[in-house]
Amino acid sequence: MGLRISLSFEKTGSKVSAIIKINIFKKITVYNSSKEKETSKDEDDEKESKNLMKPLKNALPYISDFLKKTVKSLKVSKLENHLKFGLASYADTAQYIGYIWAVNGFIKTLYPVSKVSAEPVFGDPVIDFKGCLDVDINLLKLLLPVVSLISKKEIRILIKTFRGDKNEK
Repeated sequence: MGLRISLSFEKTGSKVSAIIKINIFKKITVYNSSKEKETSKDEDDEKESKNLMKPLKNALPYISDFLKKTVKSLKVSKLENHLKFGLASYADTAQYIGYIWAVNGFIKTLYPVSKVSAEPVFGDPVIDFKGCLDVDINLLKLLLPVVSLISKKEIRILIKTFRGDKNEK
């Protein structure tokens, strides 16, 4: 039983567009989203984050274990990305594009299906990218780790704290 999540994204200047598509059995579309928005920053309330830190710290080992088990149920079937990168200084652009190409080479060894590239833009400060990502999720391999995670008391306390329930103990 499989689930496929497809993400297509593009950033040009300050404009960001993304399309998310979720399919069951790779054929039946469950969710299809198309959104365009300007980038903005959201501010969180410090008091709420302090209340969340203690339960999060207690639940962190269980979350870490869950994420390790979750990775086994994921398969990247498509990864494409093209980056245009530039700084005002030609030397800095060349230096950083070299680092980006090194990371691209590492990504290509991890995921042979990937097509990642980077293009230097000299003399103009630019960071634009365009790409898509398809991830297949095996739901049967994910079922046991989810049940195991939810059965932990620390996780339930974290969920109650996050939701804002008063009886969180």
